[in-house]
Amino acid sequence: MPRRLTHLRTMKRAWRVLLQCSLLFVLPAFFAGAQEVKPTGEQISMKWGELSTVNGVRTVVSTEAEYNAHNRHGPITFYAIPFTDGAFSLSWKRDLPQKINFVFETEDNGKPTHLFKVFVNGTPNKDHSKTDVVSLVTYEGIDGSKKKKATVRTEKYHAEAGKWHATSVTFDEHVATIRVDDEIYTVKDDRFRKEVMKCGVGHIWGTLETKSVIITKK
Repeated sequence: MPRRLTHLRTMKRAWRVLLQCSLLFVLPAFFAGAQEVKPTGEQISMKWGELSTVNGVRTVVSTEAEYNAHNRHGPITFYAIPFTDGAFSLSWKRDLPQKINFVFETEDNGKPTHLFKVFVNGTPNKDHSKTDVVSLVTYEGIDGSKKKKATVRTEKYHAEAGKWHATSVTFDEHVATIRVDDEIYTVKDDRFRKEVMKCGVGHIWGTLETKSVIITKK
């Protein structure tokens, strides 16, 4: 292996360890005095899919045919607990290697709009063959248009099917910290100062199991 490539990989591992260590000190201070909310009842809504809940594990099942019937959109569960600075955390397991997506919505002029998205094992597009990346998607307004421009950043990672994965997304002023297993990413965007109106978790088809869903708000 070329020395330059070995050096770059070593530096990347060192940076990951440094970031993890820094979060050991930063996150406890962030969560000090915060309120933990476990969503229940009308705070939870779902689009499409077949739902069952056993021993605290929420299982959503859907098919590729249903995905195509809904204009290539899979089932998604939303948790409507607004917060400004806070975190969304859960554990999840997929039966297939294809992507799972985390959606964070806000409001512009009283209308719901995307604030941030995280795709694990995939990208925002409809090609589901690329499963070795985490995609981090931010949005900005376009002058004279109701649409938003999406900016996508990708990082190499694959969350193995059939195993539980711990994931959290923390918003602190203009910074979002994303943790998937032991991988940690940070994204900066001034729009993150806006209120998160609801958080969502979805997949394309197959089975998605989730548990330990918590929203932490300052």
